[in-house]
Parts: sequence; structure tokens; C-alpha cells
Amino acid sequence: MPSIAPAPYAPDVAVPPGATIRSILQDMGMTQAELAVRMKRPANKINEIIQGKRQVTVETALELELTLGLPADFWINLEKNYQLNKARLAEESRLDEEAATLKKFPLKEMIGLKWIAKRPDTRSQVRELLAFFGITSFCQLKSVGSLAPAWRKSQKRQPCGYALCAWLRKGTLKACKIKTAKFDPRSLERGIPEIRKLTMVSDFADDLIAFCAARGVAVTFVPHLPRSYVNGAAYWLNDKPVIQLSIRNAWSDVMWFSFFHELCHIIHHEKTDKGFLDDTFGNEGSFVSDDPDKEAEANAFATNSLIPPDKYRRLLSLEYRRPAVITDFASKLCVEPGVVVGRLQHDNLLHHSRLNDLRTKLVWG
Repeated sequence: MPSIAPAPYAPDVAVPPGATIRSILQDMGMTQAELAVRMKRPANKINEIIQGKRQVTVETALELELTLGLPADFWINLEKNYQLNKARLAEESRLDEEAATLKKFPLKEMIGLKWIAKRPDTRSQVRELLAFFGITSFCQLKSVGSLAPAWRKSQKRQPCGYALCAWLRKGTLKACKIKTAKFDPRSLERGIPEIRKLTMVSDFADDLIAFCAARGVAVTFVPHLPRSYVNGAAYWLNDKPVIQLSIRNAWSDVMWFSFFHELCHIIHHEKTDKGFLDDTFGNEGSFVSDDPDKEAEANAFATNSLIPPDKYRRLLSLEYRRPAVITDFASKLCVEPGVVVGRLQHDNLLHHSRLNDLRTKLVWG
């Protein structure tokens, strides 16, 4: 038969040990001045203890044991409970102030994704969210290095920094659990043809994560959140490089472009505390970067990694609008046909409504 445990006692006021001392003195008919004499303490110090302005130390507890007859551990426990309750009440007040920030986060989606639990009241929900981020106040979010990219703005959209912070945080939590070898950028770049083959695999995530982890990079897939407008990010957790992907637009070719874009940041661009945050293809305006040239370089790297320039020129000499030509070309290159279609559409050589049946929609499994 289930038992119902009582809720922990949580008084709404913090009562100092001095209140008990005052009560005992009244019962004994003893003044504070007499107690001070008996304890060989200045009278003002005894008054501070009674008013809760001075803590009951171990030494004081032993003296109270002799003068008032109650054991030292009784006074120590009273002081401990007083300090704990005082801190708890101050914490509750602070959490109430933090509550105004809750509405800035996509809580419904985060709860639906089971990133955080739904709590019955505002204070506990604030505590739940703070614990998710591993911080004591939401004002600290901008000071956490791995979350720094969240506060960059898009050139065409106004993303929600709080949603981006939540998305990045989930990625860092997943990345911390991925064991990686020593970072080997040369091996990663040599392995691009092998990575490209994964575009043809429907269930590629585990293989991609394992391939990159063996070369020192943690790859994480995190569902995008409303108003995050992000497809990928590259950043460092201490010395561990991380590539985080959202598969926001669901098209496989978009995801792979994002991956190789972030891979360029990891391989070719120096480590930065701010990291990199990117949308897709720059179609919607990339997030403002400290170095636009790096973003252009990452775009070129992704483009050429998926379809090398010489191969692309060869494709353009063929009847590239024919599905059979595209599938044959993709097969020989060992790349998904949708990657080829996406490239042609991006270059305005194929209308965006054409041949989308050759592209693959990704779904979260």
C-alpha cells in the first residue's frame, strides 16, 4: 500500500536562536546583563546574539550549555536551522525576481522534448530551468562561453537569444557525454570522401558521430526551438571541438551543408570563445560574424566538400535537369542525389520546385 510522505517543513519566517534564549531568560527571571556576566561576555555581544545579529558559535553553544542547561548541540542545531531558513527565504525571494525571465524561454517545447520537467509552481520551474543551465541566475547566461554565440543577431531575422541558449546548452550536455580522441584536423579533412558517403545512408547519425569522435570532434543533433533560426554551430568545450546541428529545415542536403560549414570552422579557423552560429546557405541572412570572410570560406568549403568543383563543372556539361543524369552523377560521386538537386537549386540552375522528390526529408527518430 503506498504511503504518503509529509511535505518537508518549510517555515515562512526564520527565527534566530536568540528568541529561545530570550524565552528561557524570562522563565528563569534572568536578565541579559546577568547572562553576560555568567558567560564572561560583553553585554552588547549577548544582545546581538539574542537579536540574531551574531551567530551562535561552537564556543558560545558550550557556554550556553553551562549557563542555561540545554546541550550545546541543541544551540548548534537552532543556529543551523536559522541560517538555512534565512538563506532559503532569501533564495525564494530571488527566485521570484528571476521568474520574470521564464516567459522569454520556449518552456512548452523544452518540456515537450523532456529537456526539463514541468513543475507545479513558478519558483520550482525557475529552479528547474536554472539547474538545466547549471547557473544560479539567468543574468549569467551571457557569461557562459559555450552560450556566447546565442547573443549574436541575424541580419534578417531577430532570433531569441534565450531559445538559442537553451538549444546550445542541450548540445553541450550531449557533447560532454561523447568520448573523443585527440583532435586530428588532418584526418578529418582526409576523411571527407568517407563522410560524403554517409549522405547516401538513411540512418547516418551514429556513424557520423563515431567517425568524428574518433578524430576528436563531438557531433550532436539537437531539435531546433522556435525563434532560434539556427541550423548549425561550432564551438569548443575546453579543448573539445563541437559541431551541433538542428536539422531545422528537414532537408538532408541542407543538414549536410551545415555540417561541412561547421567542419570548416573547426578545421581551418582558430579557436574562439564566441564560437560560430550559422543558418542555412545564407538564404535568410547569416548571423553577424566577427569575420565575414570566415563565413564565406566555410560556405565554399561546404560547397566543394559535397561536390568538388571539377565534378560540378562536369555535371554542368551534361543535361543536369534530367533526374536520370542527376542520380547517375550522384552515384558515381557517392553522394545523395538530393545534395546535387539542392546545389543546382541554390545556384538558380534549377527551380526550387523541381526534382524535390530526389531530396530527402529528415525526421527525428
